[in-house]
Amino acid sequence: MQRQLGFNLIEVMVALVILSLGVLGMAALQTTAIKQNQSAYMRSQANQLAYDITDRMRANRANLTAYLQKSAGVNTVGCTTTDGCSGSQMAEDDLAEWFDAIARELPGGAGEVCRSNLSDDAAGAPDCEGNGTDNPVVVYIWWDDERDGADMMLSLSTDL
Repeated sequence: MQRQLGFNLIEVMVALVILSLGVLGMAALQTTAIKQNQSAYMRSQANQLAYDITDRMRANRANLTAYLQKSAGVNTVGCTTTDGCSGSQMAEDDLAEWFDAIARELPGGAGEVCRSNLSDDAAGAPDCEGNGTDNPVVVYIWWDDERDGADMMLSLSTDL
């Protein structure tokens, strides 16, 4: 009687299928990790931008209403200090720089600063109650996180 030595073809193919499934699983895991890392980076950038505009508003507190309910397209007037420009001009310049940073750092990014009670808020359509209310100042930033058209939104509420 003769003994069989080594592997037969079926055993080798089964081993290759199992190895291939493991490699595909690792590739899918790596893809998901990269996607989540990018999402976390964009959230971090949005958070930094929200704190940036609130710090600018605190520095120019006397002109707080000049920051509220403005949209992108505010023109910069070249003010970097209160010397040589009014507080409202400084607010306009701060907003222009802020909107530019949002557009540069976040895909499909936009933002708004307004007073809100944080109810009925939606990405791209914050529920602003108007400047005359005593609601807290809220910074809204939204962007396309998945590049699928569905926006993500970050809101930061602050008492100034």
